[in-house]
Amino acid sequence: MEPLRLLTVCTGNVCRSPAAAVMLRVAVEEAGLTESIEVGSAGTSWEAEGMPMDDRTELALEHAGYARPFEHVARTIHLTELLAWDLVLPMSADHAQRMRRTAEQAPPGASVPEIRMWRRFEPGIPPEALPTEISVEDPWYEGQGAFDRTILQMRLSVPGIIARAQEMLAER
Repeated sequence: MEPLRLLTVCTGNVCRSPAAAVMLRVAVEEAGLTESIEVGSAGTSWEAEGMPMDDRTELALEHAGYARPFEHVARTIHLTELLAWDLVLPMSADHAQRMRRTAEQAPPGASVPEIRMWRRFEPGIPPEALPTEISVEDPWYEGQGAFDRTILQMRLSVPGIIARAQEMLAER
């Protein structure tokens, strides 16, 4: 059986989404699901394509207890690739909207991924919370402290995402 594919999405694919992918890969490994779940990341913008993960993100991950090296090359998501994923996890309302608009361009009969914002899986987030209220903070224009805060905030959603992935595996 093909692995379940989880994709994290942010703007440039150098901060939030690659960090989220690192966190999910560790959680997948800890859950013993490396054969069943594949994790990737991408961006909605082409501007950082080909670049490594931002140094501040790597340092924030390290501060949070994740081990280097963090191998990553930024890439931009397009329709064909979007359709290859099962669960797409945008970081912001804008990213979610872009992913949904892209998915609407799918040919008839194509398998469209489930698109759910990253923080929808955070404990205590009410179902009626608006997408703009649950966007993951973009630390790009801030100092190292903002990157550290963003990583800590993002960590809260990891158990819920893993639980959803396990549900999706069971539904297959």
